[in-house]
Amino acid sequence: MRTYVFGPVPSRRLGISLGVDLTPTKTCSYDCIYCQLSRTRFHTAKRDRFCPPHDVVKELREVLGEIATPDWITFSGTGEPTLNIDMGFIIAELKKITQAPVCVITNSSLIHLEEVRNDLLLANRILPTLTTVRQSTFARIHRPAPGIELNDSLTGLKLFSEVFSGTIEIEIFVIPGINDSDEEIQGLHDFIETMPRISSIYLNTSVRAPLENEVATADQGRLDRFREKLNLKIPVSTVFEHNLIPPRPANWNRKNAGDEILKLLLRHPCNHEQICQVLGIESDRLTTIIEQLLHENQIMKQANGDYRLLD
Repeated sequence: MRTYVFGPVPSRRLGISLGVDLTPTKTCSYDCIYCQLSRTRFHTAKRDRFCPPHDVVKELREVLGEIATPDWITFSGTGEPTLNIDMGFIIAELKKITQAPVCVITNSSLIHLEEVRNDLLLANRILPTLTTVRQSTFARIHRPAPGIELNDSLTGLKLFSEVFSGTIEIEIFVIPGINDSDEEIQGLHDFIETMPRISSIYLNTSVRAPLENEVATADQGRLDRFREKLNLKIPVSTVFEHNLIPPRPANWNRKNAGDEILKLLLRHPCNHEQICQVLGIESDRLTTIIEQLLHENQIMKQANGDYRLLD
């Protein structure tokens, strides 16, 4: 049973992505109303050593020896990866053992810290979150830990974009009625225009069950209008324009498929087809395992067909 490494998982933007989770479950600087997992259990803005870094590197080496090279190795999971003080060391060691590029998915809350920016410079691709430039909207959406300030994050994003040579794709999570007014969109436009070296923008929305009922889904038409009003020269895509199923199988001969399914669903709710594709498991065998996990009340099936862990 792996502790820190999960997947590979299906990613709309990253294809076959091998995940690295550097914090205990739901350790985060935010408690976002749109989170697809659960409420934040350890709400903190302080970086710490949450796991032995050499153990993470050892596990990565073992897993990479068992699977086909993934499209990306992605630092994400059930919390904010930049909270882990050893993230930079782990990325540096990882680059010694694989040619797979490294991506970090971050909520941008700590990017104002120079040591965090230095860690992120070691990656090939950064997917930072930016939902608003207004403090009241920021507080409503993200419910940040004490000490987290929107202006710090905006300053950090701008500073990082000035020096990073890799790919930066900003993710804007669109919540109808909360951050999609003309004023909100204009504010995002004005700020993004000040940032150099931004490769693209990704408009996300609630495609899985969110934490709070007030979070509605923005359909493709609403996202198209958001994109038009954003009026940027760089590419802007939406969640509905990306195929969730990766173009090739992960090719990992797992010894304990049930445990691997639970680990996958902890970080990434998936439907039957996606689990088959990612784990390389036959559909009939997966049906048997899923039925057992449902019977044991370890997972549930949502209205959209995705399976997820029961809290």
